[in-house]
Amino acid sequence: MVKSHPDGFSSVKERTGGSRLRALATKDHNLICQWAKRHSAAPATGESTASGPATLHVNDGGAGIRFNFPGFSRFRPISWEEWFENFDRYQLVCVYEEEVADRAYEFWQARGGGDGHDREDWLQAEQELGPGARSGARYRLVPDPEPSE
Repeated sequence: MVKSHPDGFSSVKERTGGSRLRALATKDHNLICQWAKRHSAAPATGESTASGPATLHVNDGGAGIRFNFPGFSRFRPISWEEWFENFDRYQLVCVYEEEVADRAYEFWQARGGGDGHDREDWLQAEQELGPGARSGARYRLVPDPEPSE
């Protein structure tokens, strides 16, 4: 079950067990760029495109886009423009595991923004997410379950 939010996030059904982490899903280019920046991720591909040759065989249904991470840059770097062109053409959604920063940002937004509560938001997010909360770069690019025509 996917629950949409006006801020560009959608949350996928909460996990079971001790962790209260959620998978967040978005098509919002700015949110994806923010996530990538937090993880030092750079847009990349393994396929042949107008900007260069194929570097790896990628079996992903044709979208061919990935992220390179520091120390794990095995794909060919491409521009954000080219990355989002493929992302939109294949009607993908970026799904990633919620982190403390994501939950703290939700608290900040719910309060209407402003300064002075960042520590409180962070601590509340850590408490709500529980012991399973970690900072990681787990993501998937999946077909949009509700594609636009």
